[in-house]
Amino acid sequence: MLIRQKLEILDSTLREGEQTPGVSFTVKQKITLAKQLDIFGVDFIELGHPAVSPDVYEAVEALNDLSLNAKKMAHGRASKSDINDVVAIGVEWMGIFFGTSPLSLKHKFNVTKSEALKRIQSAVEYGKDKGLKLRFTAEDASRTDLDYLIQVGQLVQNSGADRFSLADTVGCLTPTKTKILVSRLVAELDIPVHVHCHNDFGMATANALSALEAGAQCVDVAMNGLGERCGLPPLAEIVAALTNLYKINGKWDLGMIPELTKMVDSFTKLDSNVNQPIVGKNAFTHKAGLHVKAVVIEPKSYEAISPESLKRKRHFVIDKFTGKSALKNRLNHLGISVSPKELDCLLIEIKFHPDKLNWDDNELISLTKSQEIKL
Repeated sequence: MLIRQKLEILDSTLREGEQTPGVSFTVKQKITLAKQLDIFGVDFIELGHPAVSPDVYEAVEALNDLSLNAKKMAHGRASKSDINDVVAIGVEWMGIFFGTSPLSLKHKFNVTKSEALKRIQSAVEYGKDKGLKLRFTAEDASRTDLDYLIQVGQLVQNSGADRFSLADTVGCLTPTKTKILVSRLVAELDIPVHVHCHNDFGMATANALSALEAGAQCVDVAMNGLGERCGLPPLAEIVAALTNLYKINGKWDLGMIPELTKMVDSFTKLDSNVNQPIVGKNAFTHKAGLHVKAVVIEPKSYEAISPESLKRKRHFVIDKFTGKSALKNRLNHLGISVSPKELDCLLIEIKFHPDKLNWDDNELISLTKSQEIKL
């Protein structure tokens, strides 16, 4: 299904990303990330929740002083105190949230549905009276009764909210359920719909794309998929999919992704999963002999997106799975010319060493010398 060309990306690395266990960014790191994300081309940058701690408050102040193309959004509860913090700092946009599921109403707030509606309306009207642009997020929307969720959406719209966001707080939606839910909300509301998808079942990226297919205007992402528990959709996956699978002509600089990934890894002291799409070490590494043979002839045979478009390089593993094409390709890169018979001998030797997981260049050079092949 087609996705509207005019869509938006909200990066939550500085806010949700810092909720990753073991992660705490310095103010300087947040400023560096914000500047890079702005150059990359995201539409919103979520600055943080000022009420969390003094250092987060300080960071939101510093980030708000930056001259950015992206819209800056602070985060907070649907409460006067949190709204006052954001107004005092002077951030133009604020995202306020309130849990709308039966679980949230009973166990977090101990309020009835009607009482919750009054609190939500009061907060939205208060924020608008203070001059804020507001996004209201229905926390745990995916476990909220649909009729009540629509009622909440219409209430905040009529109270002046500029955006309505659906949070799949525990990541329990599927792409099909996401499409049904978002389609209904888009049909019922006149203000843009956002989605905030968590990755507890590994479907955050699929759900976010499904939401865009259903008419959502904006999706929340985080660098390297950071966030509470299993995190949010990774920025790299979303923009790569939109660019290559949906042919969206975005303003994103995909070539920045490798360096952004490394930067976040260095700040968080966490390593990206080697098999993670787009940014993982193995994303453009080919191993099976038949795969490598095909890629050498035509990379598209086993690459839906070229590593060059991301300023990355493809790699071929040399081990027991290796075929002649991969080995010959590597030897050619090393400036080593071998006959077909010599290539067969080298390949046999490699296959008789299953303990070697990846022959590096020096090991291959030593092997050719041991076979008395002239370099």
